Amino acid sequence: MGGSASSSGESDQPMPKTEANLTSKKIPKSVPISKQLSSIKALARGSDLEKAIATALLVFYNSAGPDGRVSKGDAREILLTQFQTFLQGQESKPKYREATADLQKDGDRRIAMEDFMLLLLGLTVTSDLLTEIQGVGTRHGKS
Repeated sequence: MGGSASSSGESDQPMPKTEANLTSKKIPKSVPISKQLSSIKALARGSDLEKAIATALLVFYNSAGPDGRVSKGDAREILLTQFQTFLQGQESKPKYREATADLQKDGDRRIAMEDFMLLLLGLTVTSDLLTEIQGVGTRHGKS
């Protein structure tokens, strides 16, 4: 992950893990993402891409504390539980090893949404699943 995480405001001091800073006060974790999406009026006519980004943001913010950040340990857990298909087969890739090692180091340090989204994007473009997705897009795209 390099040093880019601190550029968007990674906190130097870990926050204690308490129930109050692991779940969002605005949206309870028990509410399904689909219901949360449907409650956002601006997305009623939103594109698939807009809804996909909103979904990723909701997954992040459902785990964020009042500071709008998640611990590195929680970010790793989100990836392992919510992004497992994209992560399959990446264990030997340097980008994956670097990212997961960084998340395991200082697991209580907090990261911002921007850093999480960059991590998500970085792992997406190195995923073996990307080739399959590109193939589907080519078959069903413009002629």
